[in-house]
Amino acid sequence: MIRVCIFFVFASLMVSCVGAVEHDLTLKSPDGRISVTVISKSGTLLYSIEAEGKTLIAPSRLGMLVKGDDNKHAMKITNHKTLSFDKTWRPICGKRSQVHNQFNELKLGVTVTGGVSNTMNIIFRAYDEGVAFRYVLGPEDQAPRQLTVIKDLSEINLTDDSSQIWSYVPEQRPLGPERVSEISGSRKYPLVARVDEHTWLAITEAALHNFDYFDLAFTKGSTVAQVSIKNCKIETPFSTPWRVIMFSKSPNTFPDSDLLVNLSPPPKGDFSWAKPGLSLWDWRAKGHKAKDGFTYKLEINSWKRFIDFAAEQGIPYLLLDADWYGPEHSTLSNPFKGGKAAQVKQALEYGKKKGVGLILYLNDNASVNFSIEKIAKAYSDWGAAGIKYGFMQGRHQEKVDKTERIVKACAENKLLINFHDGPIPPTGHERTWPNWNTREYVHAQSDAKRTHSPSDFVHMAYLNTIAGPIDGNHGMFDHEKSLAERRRIFAELYSTIVAEAARTLILYSGLTVIPDSPDSYKEHPELFKFIAAQKQPWKQSRTLAGEFGKWIVTMRQASDDTYLVATATDESSRTVKISLDFLEPGKLYSATILKDSKDADYKKNRSAYSSEQRDVTSKDSIEAFLAPGGGHCIIIKAKQ
Repeated sequence: MIRVCIFFVFASLMVSCVGAVEHDLTLKSPDGRISVTVISKSGTLLYSIEAEGKTLIAPSRLGMLVKGDDNKHAMKITNHKTLSFDKTWRPICGKRSQVHNQFNELKLGVTVTGGVSNTMNIIFRAYDEGVAFRYVLGPEDQAPRQLTVIKDLSEINLTDDSSQIWSYVPEQRPLGPERVSEISGSRKYPLVARVDEHTWLAITEAALHNFDYFDLAFTKGSTVAQVSIKNCKIETPFSTPWRVIMFSKSPNTFPDSDLLVNLSPPPKGDFSWAKPGLSLWDWRAKGHKAKDGFTYKLEINSWKRFIDFAAEQGIPYLLLDADWYGPEHSTLSNPFKGGKAAQVKQALEYGKKKGVGLILYLNDNASVNFSIEKIAKAYSDWGAAGIKYGFMQGRHQEKVDKTERIVKACAENKLLINFHDGPIPPTGHERTWPNWNTREYVHAQSDAKRTHSPSDFVHMAYLNTIAGPIDGNHGMFDHEKSLAERRRIFAELYSTIVAEAARTLILYSGLTVIPDSPDSYKEHPELFKFIAAQKQPWKQSRTLAGEFGKWIVTMRQASDDTYLVATATDESSRTVKISLDFLEPGKLYSATILKDSKDADYKKNRSAYSSEQRDVTSKDSIEAFLAPGGGHCIIIKAKQ
């Protein structure tokens, strides 16, 4: 049920470091902890954000510059409206079965003197976990106009020079920590800022559509970050993406946030067919020699072996990667009938009989001579479940528009879509397009022909996941021979075998793609049960404990009676206490605990682990030992 009401917004004169102020408007979060104040001064609009009496964002400029505008154009608030919103909705793919969307909103009517755009709205929303704002260019009651936005004037003044910043880097460990005033140049979102021990910020955006994704431009010696975009061609009325600033006393809440999906529009049409879940993958298994003498290749006999295992384990998908229709980077490769297309059709038929859907790789070069609409229609007719799209060319708004065209074509043909190799950022798209439930907005393991360290992973688990579901490709069990034996493993994988299982749960993804062969998983059936138990959509998810960049504990509930808990650490060995207070009080559960052996190590002894079983209740806690680069997994099931 939607509850809409008007709440009190006060206007007053204020004296601050920005000088004499004409008037200001303040909006508070539903719980009252966070407030955003909009300041109008001498034709310039600014905003500031406070939380619990502490300034998070000092007065920062607002505005959009349209081609033809006078650089000195003046902005004036002519009217404002407020409302409160409170509604719960159910995602098709998500971290929990119900999402609570509650905010207070302030909508400003603004005139622009000396501006081509003439009028705009600026909308602020205050949530209990942060603030978002966007611009709406052009009134809805006038004829559409073609405009070019040449600059986003929005600033984010981080005010506290002691703040440490970490930021996203494509297919790399997040950059940081950097001191705010020492940063020079652009940084990508999501960004995490540690102001002090109990003040953390995350900066990103939501509802990216028909616009450029921004960078934050820093100037050395300043605490002000400038939102930076390239020219964007729009048609009015047009709503920009939301600029999002999240606040928390601990970074543990950031990976669990629903703020981006709440800011994104709901889907249009029926997406009940877009089922999240696990997927096996043929690419990294190539070359693996099973104990019965079978060698995995990218061909029908290997695919059937994958499909049989998937059916036995209740895994819904198998991903067939590149080269199946010819050399992936060649524009001459025919995605309809090239290479092993006939074998792929056999595998699709075999998978259909076994109840396993196949996801087919497609390189961007295929779209040079063939339209994505025709390809998506053909693959749907063949019986495919989805497409993995690789190496898309283009930048900025062009890439955003092309991405949405591909997603739409897939949706119309009931295909899932997974973008790799420099995709546009996740900004809550999984709500609007539930078939788009993951992408490689992370350094996927062994991708780019290099590995990542245990601390790299923990940094990415805290930072990259703020943006949305990501495809990390963890879950390699064959640590000992993979580098020597497999052509698609290019570097040592730095984790223990238990950490590999744990990482599949920690990185949230609507499509969790696991890289090893069925035979490797069969050698460790007890540990693989932890992965196979990951049944989506999740009923709830929570980061239970951790320390940014050092260690993290994640809980996800798969069903009324099944909970999964995963822990991962950096290069340091540690023992952490995991409270089970998330369990239903008064109920008895059986816990299967999978843990690193005392002599396990992410470089020297990756495969050593042990298991135990015990009864637990919500009053219990479990001490988890983590070897260097290690992990810990718990399967908790209610006892009858």
